[in-house]
Amino acid sequence: MINNKKTSNKKLILLSLFTLMTLNFYSQKLKTYYIKGDGEKSSKFYAKFKRTVKNQDGIWDVKDYYLNDSLRMTGYFLDKELTQKTDTFKTYHLNHKLSQTIVYKNGIKHGTAKYYDITGNLNRLANYNMDGPTGKWIWYNEDGSIEKELDSVNPNILDETYSHAEYIGGRKNLTEYLKKADYHLQYGMIAKYDKTITTFQIDEEGNVTDVDIIVHGTKKMDSVIIKHLYNMPKWKAEKKNGKYVTSNYVLPIQFSKKSEKVLSNKIVGEAFFQSGVDDYKEEKYEKAIFKLIQAISRNNMEAKYYFLLGHSYYNLKKQDFACADWTIANSLDNEILKKEIKDLCNLN
Repeated sequence: MINNKKTSNKKLILLSLFTLMTLNFYSQKLKTYYIKGDGEKSSKFYAKFKRTVKNQDGIWDVKDYYLNDSLRMTGYFLDKELTQKTDTFKTYHLNHKLSQTIVYKNGIKHGTAKYYDITGNLNRLANYNMDGPTGKWIWYNEDGSIEKELDSVNPNILDETYSHAEYIGGRKNLTEYLKKADYHLQYGMIAKYDKTITTFQIDEEGNVTDVDIIVHGTKKMDSVIIKHLYNMPKWKAEKKNGKYVTSNYVLPIQFSKKSEKVLSNKIVGEAFFQSGVDDYKEEKYEKAIFKLIQAISRNNMEAKYYFLLGHSYYNLKKQDFACADWTIANSLDNEILKKEIKDLCNLN
């Protein structure tokens, strides 16, 4: 009787150990799936990145990869829904150079953040305290020299020194202004997509200039939209180092009548690329760069985008930036570059 009891206890202990080992195995099992740019799960066709997730002692270790398997991001989350970031997140450009490092606590920025350009140079250092800007902030020029350094930052100081262009009254007022064109848009034919994408510049005085339609509606719709944008009230211009500067702005405009065709990132990316090609041909290289970066932000696996971006930088005598983009183009398509470019950038 005693032997049977001992045998039963041994079996119970072994079963418990097996259960714990099994649970530990599954808790550490690597999960892999595709995601969109916002982290939402996706099929491979619509995906922007591939994600791996591993639960280790209640912390979710996450790594994102570009679709050519180059590392894009590493970081940790406190919850399985992956909403609460913690510790240091590192993001990488497609040429394997750091893009940014940001420290989080309970899902918000808390610590030092560093931002790097595609050549690997630091272009901004910032500090946060529970998501609020604080402490020392430094902005750098492209050559690595310091453009501006502030020792004790708060939101008001930032707004006076560096701030993005903004429609007076914010997004709500901008939406209301755009709705005023809806009556006129009803008279056009139904557009191919349910929205259009526009770009324009906001000059130092806040005026809207240089309007472009990236994703078109009908000709009549485009004409109405262009006129409507040029007639906009003045914006608050972008500030850089305490001075108002000209900046570029992307504005999607939703049509009131829906189209069944989805306006995917790949479609928008190609539209930005084609518009950038037009600017490049007209030797508007700064404008082409802006649009090509927009194209890449929507579809980062197109070698031709980096190829033309490299040429745009090269024409502005920025060889380091040109070679950085040509390196990526070469990694995506090793036949896209001529031998002269490969030799210039020391590429195989």
